[in-house]
Amino acid sequence: MSDSLEALLDEAIRHEHTVSLLYFEFFQAFPDDADLWWTLSVEESGHAGLLEAGRKLFGSEYGEEILPARAEDLAEANRKLEKLLEQMKQQPLSREAACRIALEIETTADAMIFENALQPAPDADAPTLSERIRRDDLRHAARIRAYMKEHGIREA
Repeated sequence: MSDSLEALLDEAIRHEHTVSLLYFEFFQAFPDDADLWWTLSVEESGHAGLLEAGRKLFGSEYGEEILPARAEDLAEANRKLEKLLEQMKQQPLSREAACRIALEIETTADAMIFENALQPAPDADAPTLSERIRRDDLRHAARIRAYMKEHGIREA
């Protein structure tokens, strides 16, 4: 596995873990929304596990479908999320801000990781791992939007 692919996978796994932790913080901070945040946290943690398992199972043949993302860009997105987690200790977010941040995460950062994931390989019978994760993220975004609408939280 090339160093650039290894770095990208490291950052992608870090991203999924960090998003899971962020959603867990939302779970603790917003008991009225606990079901939403718990489910999303668990699913993001599962994404990290899938990426880690893929690397272990397939070694050097794994991960090329996510190469178009740049590890440096993803590292910067991860630093921003980690900074947000630190800031939340000093100044908690509003429920509305949490929903907006989650929606932004699900529609931008994950798209950066798996930008080619929705274009399956011509000979693929089943979705690739990145296709599965990207589709999950799109469902997350739809779920967050529906939740926001149901609870009168505006997107912007």
